[in-house]
Amino acid sequence: MSALQEQLAYLEASSSFYAERLRGVREHVRTAADLRLLPFTTKDELRDGQRRNPPLGPHLCAPRDRLVRMHVTSGTTGDPVAVGFTERDHRANSAVGGEAFRIAGVRFDDVVAHCLNYALYAGGIADHMALEASGATVVPVGTGQSRRLLELIPKLGITGIFGTLSFPAYLASRAREAGVDPAELGLRHIVTAGEPGAGLAAMRAEIERSWGATVADTFGMSDVWSTMGGECGEAEGLHLTVLDHAVLELVDPDSGEPVELEDGASGELVWTHLRREASPLLRYRSSDLGRLWTAPCPCGRGSPRIRIDGRRDDMLRVQAVNVYPQAIGAVLADEPGLGRHCVVADGDPVVPPLRLYAEAPADFDLARVTDRLHATLRVRFEVTRLEPGSLPVAEHKTRIVHRTARGDRLPDVVETVRRAGR
Repeated sequence: MSALQEQLAYLEASSSFYAERLRGVREHVRTAADLRLLPFTTKDELRDGQRRNPPLGPHLCAPRDRLVRMHVTSGTTGDPVAVGFTERDHRANSAVGGEAFRIAGVRFDDVVAHCLNYALYAGGIADHMALEASGATVVPVGTGQSRRLLELIPKLGITGIFGTLSFPAYLASRAREAGVDPAELGLRHIVTAGEPGAGLAAMRAEIERSWGATVADTFGMSDVWSTMGGECGEAEGLHLTVLDHAVLELVDPDSGEPVELEDGASGELVWTHLRREASPLLRYRSSDLGRLWTAPCPCGRGSPRIRIDGRRDDMLRVQAVNVYPQAIGAVLADEPGLGRHCVVADGDPVVPPLRLYAEAPADFDLARVTDRLHATLRVRFEVTRLEPGSLPVAEHKTRIVHRTARGDRLPDVVETVRRAGR
């Protein structure tokens, strides 16, 4: 029996939620290609199940007394979802994440400051354990310790930082405020998570210049595996490390129809756990929109690679056209000289033009950028120049899109420009 068939048999025997979905169908699902015979699982279903049957809902498959930890998802797009882990689940999570961190450039001789929030969600302690599994020495910093961390980097011989892409940019600004050149602190490597790099390419380049260090991204989901992909030095997608612990499908984000897993394919990522005991997922629609590469990477690895381009729930609907923030970022990433940016969307539904505020030199050709955005995304834009370095960077995650009709607070520099009517 294959790992997939074993997992499905386990789900049917252990959970009323899954038994209902698999009854009369499970025997027909022999390979990953047969998963399309089964219905999707959505986060709204998980939330509803946990409201009716707290804390972990009817899709819990392990006895409660075998759980060693519970996490919750971040809750950025709705009520958080609780996730249970058995000891076996944790060992698998650490192994999968440790390999991803090694691919992302973490070495056995590194001392890594872990700078994600340790509270509640799996990116804290679970990723700490995965970093240890990579072979590195880990310093548990968390958030809100920026000043202290700047003192500890040289004292403890810290060579790397793990955090959101925004964090090292924020930390560099705190260093300069203290009269310290970040590049003189001796960091070798920075590993990021939680913010799609394509949309923040300017920030990534700024980080590398500021710290004199390399940057590599990772990918994970609290309810799937906390870290399950790492970006190698070629920077051509993130290598998946979950082939023994999850099945990936791609589907059309609108219709839900399957998309073939071939080189260059794109769609919404759908995950099915393998060898997961406590809170397994079956055909889970992640809302992540991405691209897949199946051809061998120039680094020599043959594992599939993905790039996250956006999320279904981040989409802006502008006069019948779907616009994803990461697609805007991808256009801007091809414009040397542009710095960080933000987008202001007015109205609900959104009324064009989308207002883009971008850091750029005084002589930058904004008309060319405006034309490229319109031609690529088929939506009217209004582009306004900001002074380089004027947009704020958050300690945790930096908001890129601000929807005024929903009460989003604008950065001060953007608010000032809008009031001035420029």
